[in-house]
Amino acid sequence: MSPRILREGSLIFWFHSFDALHENRASVHVGKGMQNDTHDAKVWIEPTIQVARSGRTLRAHELNRALKIIEQNQAFLLEAWYEYRGRTN
Repeated sequence: MSPRILREGSLIFWFHSFDALHENRASVHVGKGMQNDTHDAKVWIEPTIQVARSGRTLRAHELNRALKIIEQNQAFLLEAWYEYRGRTN
């Protein structure tokens, strides 16, 4: 299961269960309306915030907005990531 962790307007932020099981670096996926792994953006949230994949769902200004939201919520997202990852391992 890939839980939705945050919603800000039309943007949704969620963790992908595959990432939690197979990657050591925390990341969050970002999309609009629904979770779509194929088309949504993926953003590393450690050690720095960095776009891993821009995807096809978000326009440039929406991705920039998402990055600002991730920056504002980085501590929360990291805590939630490691809590979720602990449940999936």
